[in-house]
Amino acid sequence: MPTPLESRAALEAVTNQSVAEVIQLFGRLDGRPEVQRADLLDSPPGLIGYYSDGTAALAADFYEEERELARVRSRFRTEPIVLDRSEKIGRSIAWAAEPLVLGIAGASDLVESRLAEVIQFEVAKPYRDTITTNRRRDPDAVGWRRISNGGCRFCVMLADRGAVFKAETARFAAHPNCNCVAQPVFTTNDTGEEASVIQYMASRRARSPKQRAELRDYLNTYYGDFPG
Repeated sequence: MPTPLESRAALEAVTNQSVAEVIQLFGRLDGRPEVQRADLLDSPPGLIGYYSDGTAALAADFYEEERELARVRSRFRTEPIVLDRSEKIGRSIAWAAEPLVLGIAGASDLVESRLAEVIQFEVAKPYRDTITTNRRRDPDAVGWRRISNGGCRFCVMLADRGAVFKAETARFAAHPNCNCVAQPVFTTNDTGEEASVIQYMASRRARSPKQRAELRDYLNTYYGDFPG
């Protein structure tokens, strides 16, 4: 059975492959910028869907293996979770392709960078959604912890102490090119401390200016040795 870090590495391998395929696709496009933009809006969503099914299945397998390791006796059917994000993906790819039609200098490099950001995020998301959604459905799951392999101070802080996010409303916060994953925690192996107030606050989708300032000061004070 893979360890959490091994499962994280497997996710990263899949996201890297998906990004490479889309970048190769972009490199083969020709014609007017408007035509290239239309081609980008047409093909990458299908690739995202294909790889999203893979990362969701990877997470479902990991969830079941973690449940077995925790010796949970009750029956539970883990389901891969791939949400319909077609509209969001379309808007994101349109944003990525925008430099082409605006005639920005170095447009190709900027489009590649934006595409990589969009594809990586969208392909990784079903993995995290599968863990966090099944955790809410599973009566023997108490939460999830973040698994990070070093990286930026934000991710290190959220993963610190092996903190367990027990609130059902807890969101898995992820920045561009983030490969952190969630590990389910069950009643039979609930040994970690619950996430702190600052960790829960940092996981919110929206924060007030005061909260953003508090988080920035906290990260600079306690995690200043890590990349920003």
